[in-house]
Amino acid sequence: MLIVGLAGGIATGKSLIAQEAAKLPGVTVIDADKIAWETYKKNTPVYAQLVERFGKKILASDGEIDRKQLGQIVFSDEEARQFLNRVVHPAVGARVQEIAEQHRAQGTKLLLIEAALLLESAYAVRDVYDYIVLVKVSPEKQIQRLMERNNLSHQEASQKVHARLSLEEQIAQADFVLDASGTPEETRARARELFGQLLSRVEL
Repeated sequence: MLIVGLAGGIATGKSLIAQEAAKLPGVTVIDADKIAWETYKKNTPVYAQLVERFGKKILASDGEIDRKQLGQIVFSDEEARQFLNRVVHPAVGARVQEIAEQHRAQGTKLLLIEAALLLESAYAVRDVYDYIVLVKVSPEKQIQRLMERNNLSHQEASQKVHARLSLEEQIAQADFVLDASGTPEETRARARELFGQLLSRVEL
């Protein structure tokens, strides 16, 4: 079984590519964001560390962490964001390994983990992945898509895009780069081709 990470900036088309890859026989797709949310459920070690650091203001009425409130804090505070990554990302890596073993036993051929920050966080666990695929579009196209998708101003969208690691730095770390700047169908076709090639590398 291959474990493949799918990385890329906001509004690059990762979800579209993951959906297309999931249609291929033997491929299972998992969203790392959902794994992250599991790691800071109430009564987990990560939950305790986040509440200690940020206080009860990050809690929802049910006592669980309010992801939106936490997100607003860490987006505007680099030190807070680094703390969050330092606590959560190793826990996500450990959980990915557990999930991978379950899928290996089930006969999955390729486990695709959609993980936006895989190439950006110094705390992301990368050695569990056989390959990392970077989804690429130009920053200008990212900004345009983000403005349309989230109804943001050019300044707001630009701020979100440029807060991330540069495209060049991400490309240098990736095993494969998938260009998603074309039409949705062109992107789907490229996804089918790439993940078909990766499936052919799986040892039977």
